[in-house]
Amino acid sequence: MNHIKNCESKKYASFVKGDTILSLSGGSGLIGLLLEGNASIVSIDENGHESISDFLKAGDAFGEYIFMPLASLEYIVVAESDCRVMFVNFRNVMHNCRNNCENHSELLKRMLLFTASRAQSMSIHVSILSKKSLREKLLAYFEYLRGNSENGDEVIIPITFERLSSYLGADRSALMREIRRMNNDGLILSKGRKVTLLR
Repeated sequence: MNHIKNCESKKYASFVKGDTILSLSGGSGLIGLLLEGNASIVSIDENGHESISDFLKAGDAFGEYIFMPLASLEYIVVAESDCRVMFVNFRNVMHNCRNNCENHSELLKRMLLFTASRAQSMSIHVSILSKKSLREKLLAYFEYLRGNSENGDEVIIPITFERLSSYLGADRSALMREIRRMNNDGLILSKGRKVTLLR
């Protein structure tokens, strides 16, 4: 990352949980690289209803040239934890700076990697949302987390239940009731955001 930090075209910014990091519908032309923390891409319809489209982790790149938002929705990047971000203008990425740094090729590589990663995560999201019941959606989401877990059947939900309900397109109260039922039915054992799959 040092070759990026030496680039003259970069700008750093810090954000606290809940801050809007960037609008992906504002024509800013900025590309962001999440250096620290976690964030989410949130869509907002004309009625102000918010829905989580994707999640970002340290190392991910984002910007309207990567995300290609729909004109009918507003998209923003929201800090899910305290975050540190490096911004570069997209026009500068396409031209060498006076320092002749490797920033541009590195950012382009990260943009391509994130685009591929986002296509995969969107496919997973669509697959989860296609489940008929909230229980099936939760099980599919927990299975997805288990596939990336180093603790076997034990997973940690990386977001709040409020954000999870938004991601699954469900009411938070209904989500919590279903999790309690799944515990009672012996499908999972949960304590807070720690969930152990029992099947």
